[in-house]
Amino acid sequence: MRIAQITYSYKPIVGGADVWVELLRRVCEAQGHEVTVYQCPATDIDDPQVRQIDSPLTRLLGKRGEFWTLPFGLRSLRKELAAQDVLVAHYPNYHRFLEWHPRTVLVSHGVFWDDRPRALRSRAKRRCARRAYHKASVVVANDTFFLREVGEDIQPGAKPFSEVAARRFFVPNCIDTHHFAPGIPHPDLTVWPVILVPRNLYRNRGIHLAIQAFARCADELEETQLVVVGAEGQSGYLDYCRGLAADLDVSERVVFFGPVSWEQMPAVYSAATVTLIPSLCGEGTSLSALESMACGTATVTTNVAGLMDLPAAKCDPTPDALAAALLETWRAHERIADQQREAVVSVYNLGNWNATWLRILERLLPTGSKR
Repeated sequence: MRIAQITYSYKPIVGGADVWVELLRRVCEAQGHEVTVYQCPATDIDDPQVRQIDSPLTRLLGKRGEFWTLPFGLRSLRKELAAQDVLVAHYPNYHRFLEWHPRTVLVSHGVFWDDRPRALRSRAKRRCARRAYHKASVVVANDTFFLREVGEDIQPGAKPFSEVAARRFFVPNCIDTHHFAPGIPHPDLTVWPVILVPRNLYRNRGIHLAIQAFARCADELEETQLVVVGAEGQSGYLDYCRGLAADLDVSERVVFFGPVSWEQMPAVYSAATVTLIPSLCGEGTSLSALESMACGTATVTTNVAGLMDLPAAKCDPTPDALAAALLETWRAHERIADQQREAVVSVYNLGNWNATWLRILERLLPTGSKR
């Protein structure tokens, strides 16, 4: 089959959704399918199977709101997209411009309307998601929170890798548990004990919440650093977090390490005693949380959205609750890390993920096709 993935970003691979696109591409190509990925404009992409979407709204408005304006550029690509056998739309707003195609897959990467669920903008996003959910030929949700938001009756963590309704699948994020395994710690993170926050810098990822929680227990965790590993994203947010650390008198112990390549992340996780995933909203089954647990690092997450599906230690998204969970996990980090690693390796592995996607691809084969 000729399969097109339509997404916001893919290359260069920076975030979890980019990794996800790459994993699906590998599965499809291993089965002999031809894969093309359509993404936002980017420089220095040396891949003939990657096409860039040119949106007039994005050119007019610039980077601000690009995630939402980019799909308008799909209209000019309709002819070449029509030649594809299957269109895989990452995110509901991208599917809206592809629903004319007879064979589409909607992939959800978390929910984008849970920051202010009653706001007009949030209600519009939910309506878009529900429309895509009912219009798509197949839906693959990577968390149960999305499924509940569109009307399915499913409990957190229930029925992974299964068809929860007709052609509607719950396929949680999974990782390469051979690559993400306990290993040699990153040499730049071995001086002090490390509390790791592996998050690109967006407010909804809760880096400021981690700083506030760390400040509440910094005296008890002597000579410990809070290390934020991720790329600068939301304009002004890095400066805000630095200012917050200074105001709370922990700036010398909060390190903004910057982005690290996928290949080096196991060493980063292995250098940490505890990992925090302090998301406030808009989170699926976090790859960072799974990677950390697979590397044998005790992991604490907030109990929001898709994080509820995971075997991490969980707490409310408040500074006090996160500080309490951090201290409790720190004191028993070896036992907790062993339990979490066992759960992740047995369930959230690429063997289960690949096998489920092979079943989904089989369902999408055109009538009479052998592949």
